[in-house]
Amino acid sequence: MSYYEHSLLRGRWASWQDARAGRRGQANARWGWIKAPGERGPILWMQSFSDPDNQRLGIELSRAIAEKRRDLRMVMTFETEYPQLLQQHTESLERLGYGFGPCDHAQAVERTLDKLKPLRYLALGQMPRKGLSAALKQRQISSVLMAADPKNPVPTLLEAVYPRDARQAEQWQGKVSAAVLQEPVDFATLFTIAQVDPNFRSMISGTDEGLLWWVEGLTGKQWQDWRQAWAASPLSRQGLLFLGGAERPEDLPLLSKWPRQPLPAGSVLAVDEDRWYPALAAAAQAVHLLSAASFLQWQVYAGSRPVSVHSGVVLNAARQLEAGAVQVLNNPSQVLQHWQDLYADVMQARQRGDATRRVFWQERRLAGERLPEFLQRVFDW
Repeated sequence: MSYYEHSLLRGRWASWQDARAGRRGQANARWGWIKAPGERGPILWMQSFSDPDNQRLGIELSRAIAEKRRDLRMVMTFETEYPQLLQQHTESLERLGYGFGPCDHAQAVERTLDKLKPLRYLALGQMPRKGLSAALKQRQISSVLMAADPKNPVPTLLEAVYPRDARQAEQWQGKVSAAVLQEPVDFATLFTIAQVDPNFRSMISGTDEGLLWWVEGLTGKQWQDWRQAWAASPLSRQGLLFLGGAERPEDLPLLSKWPRQPLPAGSVLAVDEDRWYPALAAAAQAVHLLSAASFLQWQVYAGSRPVSVHSGVVLNAARQLEAGAVQVLNNPSQVLQHWQDLYADVMQARQRGDATRRVFWQERRLAGERLPEFLQRVFDW
Protein backbone atom coordinates (compact mmCIF):
# COMPACT_ATOMS: atom_id res chain seq x y z
CA MET A 1 0.00 0.00 0.00
CA SER A 2 1.16 3.54 -0.67
CA TYR A 3 -0.73 5.65 1.87
CA TYR A 4 1.60 8.02 3.74
CA GLU A 5 -0.61 10.94 4.73
CA HIS A 6 -1.89 11.76 8.24
CA SER A 7 -5.20 9.86 8.56
CA LEU A 8 -5.08 7.34 11.42
CA LEU A 9 -7.69 5.01 9.95
CA ARG A 10 -6.30 4.98 6.43
CA GLY A 11 -2.77 4.52 7.75
CA ARG A 12 -3.86 1.59 9.93
CA TRP A 13 -5.76 0.07 7.01
CA ALA A 14 -2.72 0.36 4.72
CA SER A 15 -0.47 -1.27 7.32
CA TRP A 16 -2.99 -4.08 7.88
CA GLN A 17 -3.07 -4.71 4.14
CA ASP A 18 0.72 -4.72 4.00
CA ALA A 19 0.98 -7.15 6.90
CA ARG A 20 -1.53 -9.49 5.25
CA ALA A 21 0.55 -9.42 2.05
CA GLY A 22 3.75 -10.22 3.95
CA ARG A 23 5.15 -6.68 3.78
CA ARG A 24 5.67 -6.40 7.54
CA GLY A 25 8.71 -4.15 7.18
CA GLN A 26 6.66 -1.58 5.28
CA ALA A 27 3.74 -1.91 7.68
CA ASN A 28 5.96 -1.32 10.73
CA ALA A 29 7.94 1.52 9.16
CA ARG A 30 4.71 3.37 8.33
CA TRP A 31 4.25 3.80 12.09
CA GLY A 32 7.81 4.80 12.86
CA TRP A 33 9.36 1.49 13.82
CA ILE A 34 12.65 2.31 12.11
CA LYS A 35 16.15 1.22 13.06
CA ALA A 36 19.23 3.32 12.37
CA PRO A 37 22.38 1.68 10.92
CA GLY A 38 25.35 1.09 13.21
CA GLU A 39 25.60 2.08 16.85
CA ARG A 40 27.39 5.41 17.07
CA GLY A 41 27.50 8.76 15.28
CA PRO A 42 24.98 11.50 14.44
CA ILE A 43 22.30 10.78 11.84
CA LEU A 44 21.26 12.53 8.65
CA TRP A 45 17.69 11.55 7.76
CA MET A 46 16.93 11.70 4.03
CA GLN A 47 13.46 11.30 2.56
CA SER A 48 13.29 10.31 -1.12
CA PHE A 49 9.51 9.66 -1.22
CA SER A 50 8.41 7.67 -4.34
CA ASP A 51 10.64 8.85 -7.17
CA PRO A 52 13.46 6.47 -8.27
CA ASP A 53 15.59 9.41 -9.40
CA ASN A 54 15.47 10.88 -5.91
CA GLN A 55 16.45 7.55 -4.39
CA ARG A 56 19.43 7.42 -6.74
CA LEU A 57 20.31 11.01 -5.83
CA GLY A 58 20.16 10.13 -2.13
CA ILE A 59 22.42 7.13 -2.62
CA GLU A 60 25.05 9.07 -4.55
CA LEU A 61 24.99 12.01 -2.13
CA SER A 62 25.46 9.49 0.69
CA ARG A 63 28.52 8.15 -1.08
CA ALA A 64 30.01 11.65 -1.37
CA ILE A 65 29.07 12.54 2.23
CA ALA A 66 30.67 9.35 3.54
CA GLU A 67 34.01 10.48 2.11
CA LYS A 68 33.72 13.94 3.69
CA ARG A 69 32.36 13.08 7.11
CA ARG A 70 33.17 9.61 8.38
CA ASP A 71 31.28 9.81 11.67
CA LEU A 72 27.90 10.53 10.11
CA ARG A 73 25.28 7.80 9.76
CA MET A 74 22.72 8.21 7.00
CA VAL A 75 19.16 6.92 6.85
CA MET A 76 17.19 7.15 3.61
CA THR A 77 13.47 6.41 3.78
CA PHE A 78 11.10 6.08 0.86
CA GLU A 79 7.46 5.34 0.10
CA THR A 80 8.03 3.16 -2.97
CA GLU A 81 10.83 0.63 -3.17
CA TYR A 82 12.99 0.00 -6.25
CA PRO A 83 14.95 -3.14 -5.29
CA GLN A 84 17.04 -3.35 -8.45
CA LEU A 85 18.18 0.27 -8.11
CA LEU A 86 19.01 -0.16 -4.43
CA GLN A 87 20.89 -3.40 -4.97
CA GLN A 88 22.88 -2.01 -7.88
CA HIS A 89 23.97 1.28 -6.33
CA THR A 90 24.27 0.77 -2.56
CA GLU A 91 27.05 -1.80 -2.64
CA SER A 92 29.91 -0.90 -0.27
CA LEU A 93 27.92 1.94 1.35
CA GLU A 94 28.34 0.81 4.95
CA ARG A 95 26.94 3.85 6.77
CA LEU A 96 23.75 4.13 4.73
CA GLY A 97 20.62 2.44 5.98
CA TYR A 98 17.47 2.53 3.89
CA GLY A 99 13.87 1.34 4.02
CA PHE A 100 10.26 2.43 4.06
CA GLY A 101 9.44 5.59 5.98
CA PRO A 102 6.66 6.76 8.29
CA CYS A 103 3.27 8.16 7.38
CA ASP A 104 2.51 11.72 8.45
CA HIS A 105 0.40 10.85 11.49
CA ALA A 106 1.78 12.50 14.64
CA GLN A 107 2.34 9.14 16.35
CA ALA A 108 4.44 7.80 13.47
CA VAL A 109 6.41 11.03 13.05
CA GLU A 110 7.22 11.37 16.75
CA ARG A 111 8.28 7.73 17.02
CA THR A 112 10.58 8.09 14.00
CA LEU A 113 12.22 11.22 15.40
CA ASP A 114 12.61 9.55 18.81
CA LYS A 115 14.39 6.61 17.23
CA LEU A 116 16.59 8.51 14.78
CA LYS A 117 17.24 11.77 16.67
CA PRO A 118 18.50 13.24 13.39
CA LEU A 119 21.14 15.93 13.29
CA ARG A 120 19.57 17.27 10.08
CA TYR A 121 16.71 16.41 7.75
CA LEU A 122 17.22 16.32 3.95
CA ALA A 123 14.18 16.15 1.63
CA LEU A 124 14.83 14.97 -1.92
CA GLY A 125 12.35 15.96 -4.61
CA GLN A 126 9.47 16.93 -2.33
CA MET A 127 8.82 19.04 0.75
CA PRO A 128 8.07 17.28 4.04
CA ARG A 129 4.38 16.88 4.81
CA LYS A 130 2.65 19.09 7.37
CA GLY A 131 2.95 16.77 10.36
CA LEU A 132 6.65 16.14 9.92
CA SER A 133 7.34 19.79 9.16
CA ALA A 134 5.67 20.83 12.43
CA ALA A 135 7.53 18.17 14.41
CA LEU A 136 10.89 19.23 12.97
CA LYS A 137 10.14 22.82 13.97
CA GLN A 138 9.13 21.80 17.50
CA ARG A 139 12.34 19.80 17.95
CA GLN A 140 14.49 22.53 16.37
CA ILE A 141 15.80 20.21 13.64
CA SER A 142 16.94 22.17 10.60
CA SER A 143 15.96 21.04 7.10
CA VAL A 144 17.65 21.10 3.71
CA LEU A 145 15.43 20.78 0.63
CA MET A 146 16.83 19.59 -2.68
CA ALA A 147 15.00 19.56 -6.03
CA ALA A 148 11.66 20.22 -4.30
CA ASP A 149 8.82 22.43 -5.54
CA PRO A 150 7.52 24.86 -2.88
CA LYS A 151 4.19 24.12 -1.24
CA ASN A 152 2.38 25.70 1.69
CA PRO A 153 3.24 25.74 4.45
CA VAL A 154 6.97 26.22 3.87
CA PRO A 155 9.05 24.71 6.72
CA THR A 156 10.21 27.44 9.09
CA LEU A 157 13.55 25.90 10.10
CA LEU A 158 15.08 25.84 6.65
CA GLU A 159 18.85 25.86 6.43
CA ALA A 160 19.05 25.71 2.63
CA VAL A 161 16.96 25.15 -0.50
CA TYR A 162 18.71 23.78 -3.58
CA PRO A 163 16.42 24.20 -6.64
CA ARG A 164 16.96 21.75 -9.48
CA ASP A 165 16.57 24.30 -12.26
CA ALA A 166 15.74 27.92 -13.05
CA ARG A 167 11.99 27.23 -13.13
CA GLN A 168 12.05 25.82 -9.63
CA ALA A 169 14.28 28.61 -8.36
CA GLU A 170 11.79 31.18 -9.64
CA GLN A 171 8.98 29.41 -7.77
CA TRP A 172 10.96 29.74 -4.52
CA GLN A 173 11.62 33.46 -4.96
CA GLY A 174 9.97 35.43 -2.15
CA LYS A 175 9.05 32.33 -0.16
CA VAL A 176 12.37 32.04 1.67
CA SER A 177 15.21 34.41 2.42
CA ALA A 178 18.01 35.03 -0.03
CA ALA A 179 20.46 33.38 2.37
CA VAL A 180 18.44 30.15 2.35
CA LEU A 181 17.74 29.97 -1.40
CA GLN A 182 20.75 28.62 -3.30
CA GLU A 183 21.54 28.98 -6.99
CA PRO A 184 19.90 26.21 -9.05
CA VAL A 185 21.94 23.04 -9.49
CA ASP A 186 21.21 19.44 -10.44
CA PHE A 187 23.69 17.12 -8.76
CA ALA A 188 22.30 14.21 -10.82
CA THR A 189 24.66 15.24 -13.64
CA LEU A 190 27.63 14.18 -11.53
CA PHE A 191 26.38 10.60 -11.42
CA THR A 192 25.59 10.33 -15.12
CA ILE A 193 27.78 7.99 -17.17
CA ALA A 194 29.37 10.46 -19.54
CA GLN A 195 31.78 8.34 -21.58
CA VAL A 196 30.40 5.20 -23.25
CA ASP A 197 31.94 3.18 -26.08
CA PRO A 198 29.23 3.03 -28.81
CA ASN A 199 30.14 -0.58 -29.75
CA PHE A 200 26.58 -1.60 -28.79
CA ARG A 201 25.56 -0.40 -32.28
CA SER A 202 27.75 -2.88 -34.14
CA MET A 203 26.91 -5.72 -31.74
CA ILE A 204 23.15 -5.49 -32.18
CA SER A 205 22.99 -4.40 -35.83
CA GLY A 206 25.99 -6.28 -37.19
CA THR A 207 27.75 -3.18 -38.58
CA ASP A 208 29.31 0.02 -37.28
CA GLU A 209 26.89 1.96 -39.49
CA GLY A 210 23.78 0.28 -38.07
CA LEU A 211 20.92 2.70 -37.50
CA LEU A 212 19.37 2.62 -34.03
CA TRP A 213 16.45 4.83 -32.98
CA TRP A 214 15.13 5.13 -29.41
CA VAL A 215 11.80 6.31 -27.93
CA GLU A 216 11.25 6.42 -24.16
CA GLY A 217 8.21 7.17 -22.00
CA LEU A 218 5.42 5.30 -23.79
CA THR A 219 2.16 4.28 -22.15
CA GLY A 220 -1.02 2.49 -23.23
CA LYS A 221 -1.96 2.81 -26.89
CA GLN A 222 1.24 4.70 -27.72
CA TRP A 223 3.08 1.40 -28.03
CA GLN A 224 0.84 0.23 -30.86
CA ASP A 225 0.87 3.64 -32.54
CA TRP A 226 4.65 3.63 -32.64
CA ARG A 227 4.92 0.06 -33.88
CA GLN A 228 2.50 0.79 -36.73
CA ALA A 229 4.22 4.05 -37.67
CA TRP A 230 7.61 2.33 -37.61
CA ALA A 231 6.45 -0.52 -39.86
CA ALA A 232 5.26 2.06 -42.43
CA SER A 233 8.44 4.14 -42.28
CA PRO A 234 11.36 3.79 -44.73
CA LEU A 235 13.65 3.82 -41.68
CA SER A 236 12.44 0.34 -40.71
CA ARG A 237 14.06 -1.12 -43.84
CA GLN A 238 17.54 -0.48 -42.50
CA GLY A 239 17.30 0.24 -38.79
CA LEU A 240 16.22 -0.98 -35.34
CA LEU A 241 13.71 0.69 -33.03
CA PHE A 242 13.91 0.62 -29.23
CA LEU A 243 10.80 1.49 -27.22
CA GLY A 244 10.60 2.02 -23.46
CA GLY A 245 7.92 2.94 -20.97
CA ALA A 246 5.03 1.63 -18.88
CA GLU A 247 2.29 -0.88 -19.78
CA ARG A 248 4.65 -2.72 -22.13
CA PRO A 249 2.97 -5.18 -24.58
CA GLU A 250 3.70 -8.80 -23.70
CA ASP A 251 4.50 -9.79 -27.28
CA LEU A 252 7.33 -7.29 -27.68
CA PRO A 253 10.86 -8.81 -27.36
CA LEU A 254 12.83 -7.52 -24.38
CA LEU A 255 16.25 -5.96 -24.71
CA SER A 256 17.34 -7.75 -21.53
CA LYS A 257 16.69 -11.08 -23.36
CA TRP A 258 18.68 -10.10 -26.44
CA PRO A 259 20.87 -13.15 -27.34
CA ARG A 260 23.94 -11.00 -28.18
CA GLN A 261 23.57 -11.58 -31.90
CA PRO A 262 22.83 -9.05 -34.68
CA LEU A 263 19.14 -8.46 -35.29
CA PRO A 264 17.44 -8.03 -38.68
CA ALA A 265 16.48 -4.56 -39.88
CA GLY A 266 13.02 -3.50 -38.84
CA SER A 267 13.20 -5.21 -35.43
CA VAL A 268 11.51 -3.53 -32.45
CA LEU A 269 12.71 -4.20 -28.90
CA ALA A 270 11.39 -3.08 -25.52
CA VAL A 271 13.90 -1.34 -23.25
CA ASP A 272 12.99 -3.02 -19.97
CA GLU A 273 15.96 -2.06 -17.75
CA ASP A 274 17.59 1.32 -17.20
CA ARG A 275 21.07 -0.22 -17.32
CA TRP A 276 20.74 -0.03 -21.10
CA TYR A 277 20.30 3.75 -21.11
CA PRO A 278 24.01 4.71 -21.38
CA ALA A 279 24.61 2.31 -24.28
CA LEU A 280 21.51 3.45 -26.15
CA ALA A 281 22.25 7.13 -25.54
CA ALA A 282 25.70 6.67 -27.08
CA ALA A 283 24.69 4.42 -30.00
CA ALA A 284 21.28 5.68 -31.17
CA GLN A 285 21.04 7.97 -34.17
CA ALA A 286 18.45 10.05 -32.30
CA VAL A 287 16.27 9.87 -29.19
CA HIS A 288 12.68 10.94 -28.58
CA LEU A 289 11.29 11.39 -25.04
CA LEU A 290 7.55 11.24 -24.39
CA SER A 291 8.28 11.61 -20.70
CA ALA A 292 11.58 11.62 -18.89
CA ALA A 293 12.87 12.03 -15.37
CA SER A 294 16.01 13.94 -14.54
CA PHE A 295 18.56 11.11 -14.66
CA LEU A 296 17.30 9.83 -18.01
CA GLN A 297 17.42 13.27 -19.60
CA TRP A 298 20.98 13.85 -18.48
CA GLN A 299 22.00 10.42 -19.76
CA VAL A 300 20.45 11.17 -23.16
CA TYR A 301 22.11 14.60 -23.31
CA ALA A 302 25.48 13.04 -22.48
CA GLY A 303 25.15 10.67 -25.44
CA SER A 304 25.69 13.55 -27.87
CA ARG A 305 22.75 12.54 -30.06
CA PRO A 306 19.87 14.64 -31.45
CA VAL A 307 17.05 14.77 -28.90
CA SER A 308 13.38 15.54 -29.41
CA VAL A 309 10.68 15.63 -26.75
CA HIS A 310 6.92 15.68 -26.38
CA SER A 311 5.58 19.12 -25.51
CA GLY A 312 4.67 17.89 -22.01
CA VAL A 313 8.27 17.12 -21.04
CA VAL A 314 9.87 19.56 -18.60
CA LEU A 315 13.43 19.98 -19.85
CA ASN A 316 16.45 19.76 -17.57
CA ALA A 317 18.74 22.75 -17.26
CA ALA A 318 19.65 25.14 -14.51
CA ARG A 319 20.28 27.74 -17.18
CA GLN A 320 18.45 28.59 -20.42
CA LEU A 321 18.74 25.83 -23.02
CA GLU A 322 20.67 26.64 -26.16
CA ALA A 323 18.30 27.48 -29.01
CA GLY A 324 17.62 24.40 -31.13
CA ALA A 325 19.21 22.00 -28.68
CA VAL A 326 15.99 20.02 -28.29
CA GLN A 327 13.18 19.68 -30.85
CA VAL A 328 9.52 19.54 -29.67
CA LEU A 329 7.44 16.95 -31.58
CA ASN A 330 4.15 15.36 -30.57
CA ASN A 331 3.32 12.33 -32.71
CA PRO A 332 5.15 9.36 -34.28
CA SER A 333 4.82 10.59 -37.86
CA GLN A 334 6.46 13.93 -36.96
CA VAL A 335 9.29 12.20 -35.12
CA LEU A 336 9.95 9.64 -37.85
CA GLN A 337 10.03 12.37 -40.51
CA HIS A 338 12.40 14.36 -38.29
CA TRP A 339 14.62 11.30 -38.04
CA GLN A 340 14.61 10.85 -41.80
CA ASP A 341 15.65 14.48 -42.21
CA LEU A 342 18.49 13.97 -39.73
CA TYR A 343 19.62 10.83 -41.52
CA ALA A 344 19.74 12.76 -44.78
CA ASP A 345 21.62 15.70 -43.22
CA VAL A 346 24.59 14.36 -41.26
CA MET A 347 25.90 17.83 -40.45
CA GLN A 348 22.58 18.92 -38.90
CA ALA A 349 22.41 15.72 -36.85
CA ARG A 350 25.92 16.29 -35.56
CA GLN A 351 25.20 19.90 -34.65
CA ARG A 352 22.07 18.93 -32.72
CA GLY A 353 23.94 16.19 -30.89
CA ASP A 354 26.76 18.57 -29.99
CA ALA A 355 24.20 21.08 -28.64
CA THR A 356 22.68 18.59 -26.21
CA ARG A 357 26.10 17.46 -25.05
CA ARG A 358 27.08 21.08 -24.36
CA VAL A 359 23.96 21.40 -22.21
CA PHE A 360 25.02 18.35 -20.22
CA TRP A 361 28.63 19.44 -19.68
CA GLN A 362 27.60 22.97 -18.77
CA GLU A 363 25.35 21.63 -16.00
CA ARG A 364 27.86 18.99 -14.91
CA ARG A 365 30.61 21.56 -14.47
CA LEU A 366 28.23 23.72 -12.45
CA ALA A 367 27.28 20.79 -10.21
CA GLY A 368 30.95 19.90 -9.77
CA GLU A 369 31.66 23.42 -8.58
CA ARG A 370 28.73 23.36 -6.14
CA LEU A 371 29.14 19.91 -4.59
CA PRO A 372 32.12 20.89 -2.38
CA GLU A 373 30.02 23.72 -0.90
CA PHE A 374 27.23 21.28 -0.04
CA LEU A 375 29.69 18.80 1.46
CA GLN A 376 31.31 21.57 3.50
CA ARG A 377 27.86 22.41 4.85
CA VAL A 378 27.48 18.79 5.94
CA PHE A 379 30.97 18.81 7.48
CA ASP A 380 30.15 21.94 9.50
CA TRP A 381 27.07 20.37 11.10
